[in-house]
Amino acid sequence: MEKADFQAARDKQAKAQQRQREKHAAKLADPEFRQQQYAKQKATSSRKIARQIEKRNSPEWIAEQRAKAVKRAVSASERLKEKKPSPVAAKRQTRASASGRGLKGRTPTAAERVVMDALGKLPCIACLQHGKESPLISLHHIEGRTKTGAHFLQLPLCDHHHQHAAPATIRAQFPWLVPVHADGITGGKAEFSRHNGTEKDLMIKAYKLADLNVDLIYLMQK
Repeated sequence: MEKADFQAARDKQAKAQQRQREKHAAKLADPEFRQQQYAKQKATSSRKIARQIEKRNSPEWIAEQRAKAVKRAVSASERLKEKKPSPVAAKRQTRASASGRGLKGRTPTAAERVVMDALGKLPCIACLQHGKESPLISLHHIEGRTKTGAHFLQLPLCDHHHQHAAPATIRAQFPWLVPVHADGITGGKAEFSRHNGTEKDLMIKAYKLADLNVDLIYLMQK
């Protein structure tokens, strides 16, 4: 009898778990639920950016960062005094080293990282202009990687809109699918803009989709 009761309890638990899974699957399939989740994510991202900006504008944070910079400078100076100089071989300067940072660019600031994270959650902004959604993207810097605020000026683009040309058969069906960085004779900024809109216009649309402050774009491009 106890064995039968135990089996009945297990069957009941299994049915309850199955109902829970079916209920969850139905919720995920509901467009309204997905839209609500997306809205929550955008609201969370917007609040995070606002907190970062508020923090970086506070006198306390600025004073703290200056104190840390002074402390680092003092520590570096003390280490240099203790360290014995060693002979350094002359190094030939290459094009990348002459530019200071090469393709890698400078490290993003905390505020830039917040914007990059928000843009990185978007699908390809160029594909969206044609009613298509490509979730796998990389961020394209529109004004290089080294200038002040460079990491604010980026676009979320799929691989075929960013760097690598799609096969000719696919381009014949979707002529707007060209990379902003020319791949051989295909793509380039002019052709990309002709089919998809200018980089600045696309960036404004991406900022609005991510609930970012569009004024940052105009501020960084002054």
